[in-house]
Amino acid sequence: MDFVIDFIYVGDGDGIVIWGRNPNESDFVFFLDGGSQGYGKKIVEHYRNWIEPNLYKKRTLAFINSHPHTDHINGLIEIVNELGNDLSWGFYNDPVKFITEELRENIKKSALKEEDKDIVHLYKSFQKVHELNELCTKYKIEQKEALSEIFNYKEIKVVSPTREFYIEKVQQFTNIDFLKKVDFKTKSSIDIDEYEENIKPCIIVDEKNDASPENLSATVIELTDSKNRRYLLTSDAGVESFDDMEKNGFDCEELHIVQLPHHGSRRNVNTKWLSKFNPDMYLVSAEGNKKHPRKAVISCVKKNLPNCNVYSTHKMKGVLSYTTNREIFPTRNWESAEPI
Repeated sequence: MDFVIDFIYVGDGDGIVIWGRNPNESDFVFFLDGGSQGYGKKIVEHYRNWIEPNLYKKRTLAFINSHPHTDHINGLIEIVNELGNDLSWGFYNDPVKFITEELRENIKKSALKEEDKDIVHLYKSFQKVHELNELCTKYKIEQKEALSEIFNYKEIKVVSPTREFYIEKVQQFTNIDFLKKVDFKTKSSIDIDEYEENIKPCIIVDEKNDASPENLSATVIELTDSKNRRYLLTSDAGVESFDDMEKNGFDCEELHIVQLPHHGSRRNVNTKWLSKFNPDMYLVSAEGNKKHPRKAVISCVKKNLPNCNVYSTHKMKGVLSYTTNREIFPTRNWESAEPI
């Protein structure tokens, strides 16, 4: 199987369309997240213009939600509303299924009282997943969990989280006492001097990793093309996610393309993993502000992997696209992307 992977500019968010093609003249299209509210229509327009007219009659459409943060799920809900009758499957994890009814009610009560902004944020995630559940029912879309033990569709598979890892993270990010102690939503990065970022980028990247259990529970997807080149789409996963993948047998060597996690934030990677992935190129979905992609992350990549280019959606403000086999996909005649 071969792929066209389209990273669509959705600011600080993920809106990725994976178009896969089999030699036996069949296609599948996965919509991986959809950015924040308003971007879903942009992604549907991209699909209508550049993908749908070129699909074989034998086709499968599905969606994947990496995790229910607004910059990933809100636009995806718009996509499902637009294309629901054409979608066969929805792959995503519903955290409510892994907690008791009593805990869910306590989270709702605390959120409605606005006792803690992280609890409010969590409850809004619950509501968004519920909205996705209702859309799947409305359009008769078969919902499946996006866990590594379950999701393996041809040459596309989930490599994180495992069920065990996901349940562990759910227990953390639904713990009311824990959320009241830690403020993930307003956590600000230390104001780092640009000179410091240039002279010691890897030290800055290694200072502190993201401890947000919701981000760590995000889905990580691996694609393998007809030449056995591998592509890793990381969403907002982090170092702990990658460590767990390796513990469970993930082969992190010889990767062709890797998505920098969490829009290029310095909180979700470290020097070890930037070097260990060792891809031919990194891609990132980012707004292009001070934090995303972080200058220290880009500099650390260049320092350790001098032959690895980094490409970001903010450079084009359009679509960052990669085709694994140009002989079997239509030519788009787009200009070449410019690395950071």
